[in-house]
Amino acid sequence: MISRSLRRPGAPRAMPATGPMVMSLGWSALLMALMAGVYLVAVQTRAGQELDQRAFLTLRGTGATADVPHVVGLGSVTDVRLWVVSIVAIVVLGLWAGRRLSIAPLLALPVIAILVTQFLRDELLTRPGFDALSWATNTFPSGHAAAAAGCVAAIVRAAPRRIAPVLAVAGVGWLTLVSQDLMVWGWHRPSDLLGSILLAAALMHLVPAAAGGVGGRRMLTVVLTAVVAATGPLLWAVATDHLAVAPVGLVAAVAIASLVADGGAADRGRVPRIARGADHERVKTSDRARGQQDHRGRLTAGIE
Repeated sequence: MISRSLRRPGAPRAMPATGPMVMSLGWSALLMALMAGVYLVAVQTRAGQELDQRAFLTLRGTGATADVPHVVGLGSVTDVRLWVVSIVAIVVLGLWAGRRLSIAPLLALPVIAILVTQFLRDELLTRPGFDALSWATNTFPSGHAAAAAGCVAAIVRAAPRRIAPVLAVAGVGWLTLVSQDLMVWGWHRPSDLLGSILLAAALMHLVPAAAGGVGGRRMLTVVLTAVVAATGPLLWAVATDHLAVAPVGLVAAVAIASLVADGGAADRGRVPRIARGADHERVKTSDRARGQQDHRGRLTAGIE
């Protein structure tokens, strides 16, 4: 009753402490389900394999290598400078966002994403050898795409909420260029890239989001971030006539934008602050009551 009376009229209700955790796990489960769907359709069915392979062959071995400098394409993923820049960005942005212990898992998850993709590709997610495509080896999901997506996802997750959407838009653009290069050099099909991006984003949802943001505006921010992030890759695909990168950019936009969707430490902090205010009010009331009792006791003693 007391905490409810202390809430300002029109102020947003505090989110329960378990709310952000449930939302994060929900997003993670959704992204993993989408990854499973990509695998079932594009790898486990003949029609899916044929469509995936046809899109892949529109880029493999083409002159699209000249579209972007190798340093921002596939070459950047294997460059040690990418990891140095990512580590510095995660630490600096994490401290700026008020993070402490959660910086460590953000640093570890990109590496974990690579290891998980390698295990899934080599041990678990097999590729049926249909007649016309029996020569094709299993490449789902992509370790290189997981490395790139893991770095982008970790940086976006570490950043303060007010700049995370901007980083998400830039990161999706870079992921699109890396994905195109992976197909041009014949290393991975579109489905491999989609699976890795979804997996990396799903893992990053296991780390609590940064503080800040208003619940009522959060989903609007996610939608706007996804739309803006997808615009660049779609325009790029049309302008260069490399339509195979369009679904990769679209899925990357949604997956990375989802990392600004769930509530963070600020949402969990509202309840304790209200509770402390309520306790303070109770203490003040109790002190006043004791003072009144002592005063009445002194008056009674004087009368007697």
